[in-house]
Amino acid sequence: MKSTASLHAVIDSLEQLFDQCSRSSQQLALQLTQLLTPLVTAVLPTALPVHAFPTPPIKSLIRDALSTNRFASGAGFAYHADSPLNPQATWSLFWMYKEAADGTTLELTPLTHQHLDFRTFEWFLKTKSSKGHYFHGPYVDYICNTSYTMTSAAPIFIEECFYGVAAIDILVSRIEEEIVNALSSPRTKLVVTNSFGRIIFSTLTGYRVGDILGSSTLRLSHQHALFSLYLPL
Repeated sequence: MKSTASLHAVIDSLEQLFDQCSRSSQQLALQLTQLLTPLVTAVLPTALPVHAFPTPPIKSLIRDALSTNRFASGAGFAYHADSPLNPQATWSLFWMYKEAADGTTLELTPLTHQHLDFRTFEWFLKTKSSKGHYFHGPYVDYICNTSYTMTSAAPIFIEECFYGVAAIDILVSRIEEEIVNALSSPRTKLVVTNSFGRIIFSTLTGYRVGDILGSSTLRLSHQHALFSLYLPL
């Protein structure tokens, strides 16, 4: 009975975490769309020059997204208009870390950070191609924190043209913390994966974060749109 209650607590915690982060990225995308729409609909849809970005309001929206999400470690806006609108391949990244005491925001462009091109990252590509919310990870974020991370991303479309992605980052260590706090015993055997079967957390040996689950010795115990929980057979 105690074990069942513990598993329910884990599931409830994970559902709150994934649902809140999903809502945060979609809300940030909506707010950025509303902010940028007047800048691109006054004329034919086109790329936004760097000097045209309303930087203070963008930072304020990102800061609000972080302050209202207790799980997020970072949030931002990855701007890149579709190629026909943006022949120079201009891109910009506005990013803020929750732990930054001074609220410092990264503002990166090809001129300031030549080795970063988020247009090749899966959370950006999949969000753009699906035209909807996408949850990516776990993966090692070599750009921001060198830690296992998950990213909740939502696209920004104006006049049916793609203008970038709003993203919320969650450290896998933060997800682990939620699970461990909900467990009645650290010896409880379970494995949690993302919706594609990539391992996020495990109390079983031989199941590493980031690996694809391929074991036939586990049974699916709970299925959510963004995660799955498995128990031993």
